[in-house]
Amino acid sequence: MGERRGPPWTDMVEAAFYLCAYEFAIKTVNSPWCRLFDEVDAQVMEYALDLKQFWKRAYGYEINSKSSCILFHDMFSRLDKALNEHNSGQKVTEAVTIQVGHAETLLPLLALLGFFKDSEPLTSINYASQTQRSFRTSRMLPYAANFILVLYDCGGGDIRLQPLVNEQPVAFPGVTDRQESMPLYGDVRRHYEELLKGCDFETVCELFKNPAEV
Repeated sequence: MGERRGPPWTDMVEAAFYLCAYEFAIKTVNSPWCRLFDEVDAQVMEYALDLKQFWKRAYGYEINSKSSCILFHDMFSRLDKALNEHNSGQKVTEAVTIQVGHAETLLPLLALLGFFKDSEPLTSINYASQTQRSFRTSRMLPYAANFILVLYDCGGGDIRLQPLVNEQPVAFPGVTDRQESMPLYGDVRRHYEELLKGCDFETVCELFKNPAEV
């Protein structure tokens, strides 16, 4: 099925807003297109774009974030391997791993991990109550957006994991009551235990079961 769209004029408004945003972001100039919008207009357009991403690639539907199952498992597999090599006294074979993708890759992963999740979902009728929302893609996914995980050995078997979004420390949602930005690695694994044991991409995306299995 194709994506639902509004009247033709809504596409024109969105295009004008994008032209304003792109020229400002890339050229740092106040584009003539920006004169079509005041601050309130811009906030409404921002919310409309957030609403689209929320339901298409994030918390709107569970399957959105489950599309990152393979990346999720790969991420923890690499962390486990580095930690096992370090604990056994071996040289860590992959001290740094860099994976490059798109915003459409990063957003489902952040949602799978629970980052930037508000208490109430974004909808078309609660704009007024969402002015302080955490889910704001202009901040989550700017140009060159990135997600970094750093393992630290603090001595005495105290292994900690620090997440950073766009080079800024963040806290794993629900891992610690104190919302530490660098919790114990074991606590992080326990928090995501169900996903680590499941979150199978083939199972999640299976459309039809074998008749013998039904």
